[in-house]
Amino acid sequence: MKTILIVCALLFGNQWCLGDDVSGPNRSTIQSFSWGSLYYEPGLLGPYQFETTNGGFRLRSKLGEVSIQGTEVNSYQLTWEKDTLTISQNGVDLDIRGKDKAWTLRSLNGSYTLVSSSPKDTLVFERNANTFSIKGAKGLVTATLDFQTLRIKSPLGTATLINDIGKRTLSGIGLDQIPYLGRGLFIPFHGVGIFIDIARLFPMQEVAEWVEWKPILGP
Repeated sequence: MKTILIVCALLFGNQWCLGDDVSGPNRSTIQSFSWGSLYYEPGLLGPYQFETTNGGFRLRSKLGEVSIQGTEVNSYQLTWEKDTLTISQNGVDLDIRGKDKAWTLRSLNGSYTLVSSSPKDTLVFERNANTFSIKGAKGLVTATLDFQTLRIKSPLGTATLINDIGKRTLSGIGLDQIPYLGRGLFIPFHGVGIFIDIARLFPMQEVAEWVEWKPILGP
């Protein structure tokens, strides 16, 4: 197959560089998966070249060259000089590992557990029809939906959201102050990145309009 070369000069000003609905604002999706995506951030790279290769992708920029290679079914390896990240998927379970870092996502009966070494934390996501909870090192966050009122309790305070025929009202603490409430986990890697879309796997539709692209864990 002939290599497809995309030169940044042709992309500047293109809407593709502005982000997409898979990986989020200011990110361009390289490949999407059931658990999230591989992406790159054009605004961080300066002039760059992105191309498909036999079995993967390659990105060259001022940050160096990153190779993304499929090593087997549901497995990828990202390489930058001597630094590597590997992605392995087994059903809905996911492992991402680097030299000194690791992230694992496990599913059991609709509940999810995310173990992260960067930052170091273990999150447990559980939900029922009108409630969900997230528990981690920063405490317990619970959300309860009662008709049009969503009440979110956290160690830092309570937020109340009312959605009444197109009129939305927020009272209490700001949602950006509530830990673990967001879209997913972003793992940067020398100009590209891995996005674990927790909100897709563990639906939190009640707050999606308010904090959709807030990261659940910071880098």
